[in-house]
This record gives sequence, structure tokens and C-alpha cells, in this order.
Amino acid sequence: MDNSTRSFLAQALRDALASCGIDHDEGYIDSFIPQFDSYVLRTYRATARGNLEESRLRSSSSGHQTPLATSNRGRRPHRTMQARKKKYANQKGAVNGKRQSPKTATPKTVEPSKESGDIFTTFQTSDMNPAIVGSQDPISYSVDQEANHQLVEAYTTNYEKAHSSPVLQMQCSDYAVAEPSVALLVSTFPSYQSDSAYTTKAMASVLFECLRVNSAIARYKHQTNWSQTRIDPTKIRNYVDEIAEYDYEKAVQTIRKDTALTMGRGVQSRCNETIFWKIILKGAALVDQTTLPPAKGPADGFTMAEKAATKKFMAVAGYGLGAENQRQCRIFWKNLFQMREAGIDKVLYYRTKEFDSYCKGYPKTAEISLVDTIMSWETQYRPFIEQLETRVFRLEQGDLARLCDLECPHVMERLEVSKSSWNNAGNRWASIEEQESFEEKYLHALPAEALLESQNHQFLVSEFEQDKSLFVFLVPQGSMALSVCSIVPVCEGDFLGIFAGSVHFSEEFNVKSGICSPIDNLWLDYSHVTGALNQMMVSKPGAPANVRLHWEVIDDDLGTNHCISWRVSVRATRSIRPFYPLVRTASSQEQYNLHLSPDNAKRGFLEGCKDD
Repeated sequence: MDNSTRSFLAQALRDALASCGIDHDEGYIDSFIPQFDSYVLRTYRATARGNLEESRLRSSSSGHQTPLATSNRGRRPHRTMQARKKKYANQKGAVNGKRQSPKTATPKTVEPSKESGDIFTTFQTSDMNPAIVGSQDPISYSVDQEANHQLVEAYTTNYEKAHSSPVLQMQCSDYAVAEPSVALLVSTFPSYQSDSAYTTKAMASVLFECLRVNSAIARYKHQTNWSQTRIDPTKIRNYVDEIAEYDYEKAVQTIRKDTALTMGRGVQSRCNETIFWKIILKGAALVDQTTLPPAKGPADGFTMAEKAATKKFMAVAGYGLGAENQRQCRIFWKNLFQMREAGIDKVLYYRTKEFDSYCKGYPKTAEISLVDTIMSWETQYRPFIEQLETRVFRLEQGDLARLCDLECPHVMERLEVSKSSWNNAGNRWASIEEQESFEEKYLHALPAEALLESQNHQFLVSEFEQDKSLFVFLVPQGSMALSVCSIVPVCEGDFLGIFAGSVHFSEEFNVKSGICSPIDNLWLDYSHVTGALNQMMVSKPGAPANVRLHWEVIDDDLGTNHCISWRVSVRATRSIRPFYPLVRTASSQEQYNLHLSPDNAKRGFLEGCKDD
């Protein structure tokens, strides 16, 4: 099984034990998974070489098979005919003694035959897709742009080695966090390691929640006047009937306001939970110690007064008072309060059910505490959460070009580009004459299914399941360079943003800063306009990459006139881990040389840059 399967199996076991009210032991779970993995391997190998008798899956199920019915009543029963004849020769009689306990019994193992000697190797590497994993050898952060391209050199020249290295394949999990500065390793607990899908999913859910909350609130202009909450069913129905009678604009505005207020109340409720334990401690100080029963069982880190105060608080707040629910709430609320006291802010503000499940199942015996682990998340992600908040708010104000990216301190230190040359919104025609010339020749030749509807910024905000563009940032790399990374896991085919540039329809092609299209004489020039994705790493022509440039034609229906425009989007060609640099293939050797120079990178590869 791969790491993702092991992680999900471990969480399924935790959920099953928790639903039964059992305080699970992480040591048992982590010792069970390797045994189950070995069992799957043995079964696979036995089945692959045709030894059905030694296959445990078949032998365990064969005893429960019902024989087929027969219409010939004169024949003997099917089970009697198939039974083997027993031989009693050379037997000295039954041996008197106790049956061997299942715990001490020696399990029967299936030894591989000589014919199947390579099956283990085949199965071990079959879970890894070399087209995805083998080409994702880690690129560590460097201090300058020249070092970046030395890494890209290694990325391309060692491509074949990556396919044949099982150690490298095991290290390059599709959803492993690639940031080397954050140590989240929890030894002996596979599902809580930094490179596990379970860990990455928990943090990614926080980032998606940040986008969802800020999108809803930003659309209502960060309204701060909270209306009174309606709890009377009659008033709620009357309010809904009142909205139904509004005209369209007023009804939409009211729905937006209520959605924003609902989002705000949800955030407020989650923030309140971070101080529950502080309130409980105040209640514990008021408990009469003489009325408390003596402590029973092993110490669990809570006093009897704290347990009594927790039960009283839960009763008043309307929580269930089951013993297991009290235990889980005590642990969870105490952890949240400790995170808050440690200075964790953004991660708690946007926490989700996935995050809560991660915290509740975190192993108590881990080498790194839960608070330290979440603090490392806060340290790594806090700057980008703040940028995401600003980006969404500015986007609703009309900043489609995302000029706010240039205002980040680490970007201002490493990039010298004017706001007039920065555009992440789309690709404009270089001239009206070239646009008219193209439409005259190709307007009626383009198939209708090739045309996309005109896009707007609200689409980019709401459909983030396949649109990861809002999560792509310029990440500082050393003291001089920038890399383009997504802070959430990216899947193959995901939209990552617009590759900035001007669209030309002419025979004059800029070899150094030009991107060809599938149509003759149609190309993109990024020597005068640049954007965030233009700063990504490039590999040599024909070398592997993890993204591609995709030309998409858009039909802007303006009244009776159809205006054809193009969008050069960046699409992922494979799964990409968070903070893993995006790499595209250069269209020419001259373009590859352009991106080798740190000076050209500082100018955003705009006109005036020189070849290295």
C-alpha cells in the first residue's frame, strides 16, 4: 500500500474505535498497519504465481461457500463427493493437551517461489507512477537565480535516474510538503508525518476555508453592523417571505448580506471555542474540593475539579454529557487554548472539521507535541494566509491584475517591475489591426466547442475546486530570488493562473520572449507585460516540467458583435506538492538563456533584459 492508503486506513481505525467509545492506542494502530500491509503483500504474491491453495484470501472464504444445488436426487450430496478420503494409518492416537493459544500460535507464512522472485519488486514499485513521482525529484531552495537554474539543470539531466531510483520514488510522495525548513516529523506515526496526505489535507482545508470566508465577507464590503439573530420560527418565516417579494437587486443584496453574517458567526463560534478552557479553569477554582469524589484510574492530566467544571460548562452550553464526549472535549478545548496562548492565530481562525479531526487523533506519545506542530504550520503559512486575505478583498474591489502582489515586502525586495507592466488578469491583443486581421481569417473557422465563455473574477473566487490560481504565490527563495509555488496540493489539469503577455498575429516572432500557439503566426510576447507566473522556473526545450501553457479562445459577446480574445493559461501536468516550485519548458534555447540571469529575473524578464 502507498502512504496515502496507510494514512486513510489509520484514520478509519481511529474513527471506528472512537465511535465505540474506546480510547485508542496509537501504538496499536501503527503496529497493526505494517502487519496488514505484509498480509496484502503475501496475498498478492501468492495470487500472482497461481498458488491459490496458499492464498489466505481464498482459503478463508472457501470454507463458507455454498455448494451448487443438484436436481439428481439419486446422487450423493455434492459435499460428500468432493470430500477427501481420510487415512488413519500410522497414527498413534490423539494427543492429550491444551490447544495452542492463538496469541502464541506460529502464523503460517507464504514463502516466495523461485519463479516469483521478481514479484515483490514489481509490486513495491507499481504503486508509484514514474510519470508523476519519478519526475518530481526535490528542488531545494537556493540563494540566487543562477543557483535556481543549476537546480533545473539537475531536474532535467537526472530525469532518467529519478525513474529508476526506488528510494527517491518513496521520498517523492505526490502530496508531501516540500518545505525543508519546517520539521513536522512525528516518528513511528505514519499518518501524522509531514508528507502524509492526512496532514496535508488538514492544512489545505484551512486555506480553502480562508478563501471561502473572505470571499463571502468581501462581497458585502466587510459590513460590521450585525443584525439581530432571529430564533423565533414565525419571525424567520416572515423574513423569508419578505425577501421573496423584493426585486432582484435588493433580494441578491440581502442574500449576500445574510451569507456574510452567517460566515462571520461561524468564525466567531470557532474563535469562542479557543477560550472555553480558560472559562472552565475559572469554574474549577470555584468548585468545593470536599464535594469531589476521589480520583480513579491512571492520571490523565486533569484534576477532579477540572472534570467537574467541564461537565457543568457542557451542561449549560448544551453539549452532550456522555463520558467519552466529556473526555474528548476536555482534551480538545485544552489544546485549543494552549495553541491560542502560544500565539497561533490564523490557523485557529480558519480551522475546519478536517483540522479538528487531525487534532483529536494526534498521538499523545509523539516526539513533537500537537501545539509545536500547529505552531510550525502557523509560522510557515501565516504570511500567505495574510496575502490571501488581502488578495480576495482587493479582487472584489477590482484588482484583477493583482497589483497587490507587488506590494508584498519580500516581492518588492526581489522584483523591480512597474505596476503598468504587471497584469495577471488576461492577455490583450497587441494592436487592433492584428486582432481584426485574425478575426477576418479565423472567426468563422473556429469550432463552437472551442470557445469559452467570458470569465470574470467571481468565477475565480467561487470555483476553487479546480481553480488553484488564488493559491499561487511568489515565495522568497534565499535573499535574492523568487519561486512560484502553490500553497495547496495541485492535481493534474488544475488551472493555476494566466501567463501574462500580449497576443500577436504576425509573421515577426520574438524568439527570446515569444510563446507559439497552435495557429500559424499567432503567438504571445511577454517582453512588455509580465505577471506572477512569468517568474516561474524554466527547463531546457524538450525537458520535463510540471506545468504547461494552454491557449484558450474566449468569445466576448458584446451586443451583436463577437470579439475573439485569447487566454494563455497555466495548467498542471501532474500532481504538485505544496511549496513545490512550478517549472515550465522553455520554447527555445534563447528563451532558456534569458531566464538564467539573476539580473533579468529582477526585471521580470521584460524588454531590455540581456542574454546570459
